[in-house]
Amino acid sequence: MKNNIIIIILIVVIIAFGSAFFFFNYNSKPAKIVYYNYSPGSEFITNLKGDDKFIKAGIELEVTDKNVLKELSDQNPKIRDAIIQILRNETAQDLEGSEGQAKLQNQIKSQINKILGANKITNVYFDDFIVQ
Repeated sequence: MKNNIIIIILIVVIIAFGSAFFFFNYNSKPAKIVYYNYSPGSEFITNLKGDDKFIKAGIELEVTDKNVLKELSDQNPKIRDAIIQILRNETAQDLEGSEGQAKLQNQIKSQINKILGANKITNVYFDDFIVQ
């Protein structure tokens, strides 16, 4: 009789733990990621390397941590300088097509992450992009 009660209690405990496991693992919704945008200021206008051409670009930086916005603001002069240096080292041919723009976005993202000391920038967007 005591063995039957112990077996029943053991089965009830196993079912309870199994139910709790499935409930918490399959009913939980993934956390929604919130993105924040930061503008390093007005548009960038500078000469391109080796050409009599110039670029005009409006840039937005995307982060997932709101606290990074303050850090970006504090580092804004370094960020603007880094972006201008990157733009000045490109030729008009380097920036042609979507591949050229994607490469430029990756360069900007990489350089700003170096300034911040961590991978805090998730994406770089162009508000405006003109090569003339």
